[in-house]
Amino acid sequence: MSDLPDWNEIQRSLRGAWRMMNGHADGLDDLDFSEDGFWQSFHAITISLPPLILGWIALANDVASVRPQTGSRLSTIGSAAFIDLAVWVLPIVILAFLAGPLGIAKRFSPYVVASNWGSVIGSWLTAPATLVRTLLPEWPALVASINLAIYAVIVILTYRLVHVALKKSYLWSAGFFLVLIIGSILMVVTLQNALGIFVPAVSG
Repeated sequence: MSDLPDWNEIQRSLRGAWRMMNGHADGLDDLDFSEDGFWQSFHAITISLPPLILGWIALANDVASVRPQTGSRLSTIGSAAFIDLAVWVLPIVILAFLAGPLGIAKRFSPYVVASNWGSVIGSWLTAPATLVRTLLPEWPALVASINLAIYAVIVILTYRLVHVALKKSYLWSAGFFLVLIIGSILMVVTLQNALGIFVPAVSG
């Protein structure tokens, strides 16, 4: 992987992703689609670590309260980290093989770069919901409402980014995005069950 971009490059990339999330194609101009820019965009994972770690801790607390027989909190955090990394990277690997048949080979790099930087924004947007979940575990209804509202916003923003990145019709982009969302959810649930850290949403 390339070196971590400097602060100005990170700001420019996040600005571009945010513009795309608001439906503005000029956001593409702020992103680096060169080979170095492609690999540097994966440092988005590094920049997303604080909210991701907060989420892993919250999940570990949920698992410990619902399934105390499960392993230590540290092992749960490790499993959650593995799942998030897999859900981030594996769809990109799969798409690399399918981009040609899907007719988006030329848009693969712009999509990956934009998606990586957009995921930083999405990860940080979830931080308030995770904080509420951690601080107010006895109010599951409130936590669920906040989670739903935030994730609805993230879904809308991410769809716009995907549409701008792929330069396809709204219908094509919607179908692609729907498959992506369903696939990611199924992957998370499958891996959580396999690793024994699945917690029903009603647990708060």
